[in-house]
Amino acid sequence: MALTPEWRNRIDNWRAELPRHFYRPLGEVELEGFTTLDQLTPQEAAEKAFAPMPAGTAWGRKWEYAWFRGRATLPEAASGRQIVLRLEPGGESVVYLSASGETPIAAGAVDQHHAEILLMESGVEGSSFDILIETYAGHGPRLSSVGPVPPERGGIPVASIPEPVEPQTAVGRSSYGIWEEDAFQLWMDIETLIGLRDSLDPDALQVAELDDALRAFTLIVDYELPYAERMDTIRACHQVLSDGPLTYINGTSAPTMFTFGHAHIDVAWLWPLAETQRKCLRTFATQLALMERYPEYRFLQSQAHLYRWVKELDPDLYDRICDAVRRGQWLIEGGMWVESDTNVPSGESLIRQFLHGKRFFRDEFGVDCHLLWLPDVFGYSGNMPQIMRGCGIDYFSTHKIFWTYSGADPFPYNTFTWEGVDGSEVRVHLHNDYNSRTDPATIIGRWASRVQKNGIATRLFPFGWGDGGGGPTRTHLEYLRRLGDLQGVPRTRMSHPLDFFLDQEERGWPAERYVGELYFQAHRGTLTSQARTKRGNRKSELALREAELWGCAAHLLRGQPIASEALDRAWKLVLLNQFHDIIPGSSIHRVYEEAEADYEEVLDTAGNLVSEATSALTDETGGALT
Repeated sequence: MALTPEWRNRIDNWRAELPRHFYRPLGEVELEGFTTLDQLTPQEAAEKAFAPMPAGTAWGRKWEYAWFRGRATLPEAASGRQIVLRLEPGGESVVYLSASGETPIAAGAVDQHHAEILLMESGVEGSSFDILIETYAGHGPRLSSVGPVPPERGGIPVASIPEPVEPQTAVGRSSYGIWEEDAFQLWMDIETLIGLRDSLDPDALQVAELDDALRAFTLIVDYELPYAERMDTIRACHQVLSDGPLTYINGTSAPTMFTFGHAHIDVAWLWPLAETQRKCLRTFATQLALMERYPEYRFLQSQAHLYRWVKELDPDLYDRICDAVRRGQWLIEGGMWVESDTNVPSGESLIRQFLHGKRFFRDEFGVDCHLLWLPDVFGYSGNMPQIMRGCGIDYFSTHKIFWTYSGADPFPYNTFTWEGVDGSEVRVHLHNDYNSRTDPATIIGRWASRVQKNGIATRLFPFGWGDGGGGPTRTHLEYLRRLGDLQGVPRTRMSHPLDFFLDQEERGWPAERYVGELYFQAHRGTLTSQARTKRGNRKSELALREAELWGCAAHLLRGQPIASEALDRAWKLVLLNQFHDIIPGSSIHRVYEEAEADYEEVLDTAGNLVSEATSALTDETGGALT
């Protein structure tokens, strides 16, 4: 029987009701806290004075952080149940948990896509947890007229921050309670089936069988029964679906998606560098928590500079990342120091991006990168294949080349060979979205949207929320558990991105070839904006070249030690500001104030090094060395 509008309406009503049964609160978490414009460690925050901040408390100046603390002690009703926190501090937050007297660890994040923090898989009556939260108010527009913000790496001077006219956020109600995993699992079943059903040919036999299963959902689950009986109907329906349409598998010709988690983190964009440091802590803690619950999960983070930040800010979190790398769940790949622009930096700078990035990954994790991962960059210079091959990079993947505008020429390939201006070649695959969902409609649509209709049977499929970090959620991973080889959807295979390229090499690389610059037709205006930043970059590149030349001469002729630490810091400042939302000119004003200050530091360092070297190359009477 076809799915009539009445039946569809009934199914949608049942779907909408089910999430209301995921969570049963057991008690409130009463928060106390304070606000600050400084960036503190948990240990520093714990030493500050906290005051009650009940639900409804308004707070939040521009660039401001609030630290909250609270406690959850589990009652008898929590015994044997999965217990989660639902915290509403008023913004993106990193949550630290500890049993009484223990050192707090970053347990995860609260943001628009991540709402719950797992407290215990099986609750124990009387267990008590201390909760410490750092929350970011944001960088909203409601400001009074105040002068520019001077740049500062280690924190933001309070006197220099523009004051908002009114608070930007407020504390909500925070609680702990029972997480009804059976209801969540059934909801994932239903969302998988409805998404699949709506993506297939409506006359297909599979759609008729999916319609039968969806109708059965509304007949088995009874939300009006008392709690225990209601949960019995939810479990029974989950079992029916798990044994039924979710067991159907594909035939031999289904394409394959090589999937991995990803959290694109713009090093600076609509926020300054200082806030990105906190985004890293939130994102990485969340992804580590997911790895504990999903052993099959694989997550990629490409930028060496972000790892260095986390190592400095939270050594415990960094150690946990290292453990995940050793387990093979956390993927180290990408090649560069940051995901750099490739149009404005010099060729020497692009080589240094690989030199510093690959060295960091090798020294810290024992990994030699072979893939350049630049999903969000605004065009790709024709000299990149030569630089990549010279730096040991064989493969390249991006997405943004597909961004276009009305009347523009679409890029013609997904998987091809890119030939640079000197004849060097690298293998390339263009994926379609680095902030992707994993529901059936998205995966089916991703395969259908390929521009290369013949000659390829596989695609790369990064997934997870990004730009401001966050990364995948449980929903992403639960969909993939159901979709692995589900009939009607491309196969999904959790993997390292290099697995895609190696698999394609075995199948035979497509004959398609592109020569020269991969020109990006959108975002053109970035190449002419923020001229002072672009000038500072070029002057810094030239100044460091001079400093290195004179330093090497002084070392070879007079034995003067090379100032390697000063040069390393200076180069890393230049590389950092070549990030694809800084040097092109697409970030907020404060980012450019800080970039210009970095260039001043680089130029001062380079000038001092040149002076020291040239002084060493002259004799005591000031005569030139012959």
